[in-house]
Amino acid sequence: MKTADHAVTGKVRALLYDFGGTLAFLDFECLAKEFSRPDRVLDPLKLEHAEYAGRAALDHHLMSGKSRDPNAAYEDFFRAWMDAAGIEQHEFADISTRFRAMHTEACMWRIVRAGTHDALARLKESGFKLAIVSNADGRVASDARRLGLAEFFDVIIDSSVVGIEKPDPRIFRLALDALEVPPEEALYAGDIYSIDMLGARAAGIAGKLIDQHARYDWIEHPKIRHVGELHRPE
Repeated sequence: MKTADHAVTGKVRALLYDFGGTLAFLDFECLAKEFSRPDRVLDPLKLEHAEYAGRAALDHHLMSGKSRDPNAAYEDFFRAWMDAAGIEQHEFADISTRFRAMHTEACMWRIVRAGTHDALARLKESGFKLAIVSNADGRVASDARRLGLAEFFDVIIDSSVVGIEKPDPRIFRLALDALEVPPEEALYAGDIYSIDMLGARAAGIAGKLIDQHARYDWIEHPKIRHVGELHRPE
């Protein structure tokens, strides 16, 4: 799939971010330990790399017209991820159930990568308005506080709280309205093309795709490895 982002016009005043997979990452070490077996020890980095197969499956599901059901799309995501990680198909259902239980107990998107706090502090001190726009389960604000991220953000939009989820452009407009910034003066970073980038584009916001390991190779789109790269000084 090939696409191109529209150019940013005017002065950028606001930076919007997804939460999971962008500001906070899955605890791959915990997951690798949980899903290893005596005859199959999972490596955390390989499990993280395998997750890209899930993203590809999710993009294909949502962009192929297969269905708009997010549950079905995420089922494709999980199965493709597990398959790429070398987990046998007969284990998928049990592991999926366990993953959901673990996430219910404590958000699994809880690893903040090195440099994130410093980058956000720098951007905030430079005068940017910052927002989180996330498809989540109502816990993003509390998770952001627990991880020391909330203090940097002027607005935190959680889909379960507002009743709208990406890629619906209205969820981005809620953030823009709260920040009092027009879309052409904002940038957005997220880790799923079909949800984050297409949603932002529909709202008139230029987006950059988080691709930390340079493996998002089925989409041609502006990409960055770290949240601090969303806006670079001219």
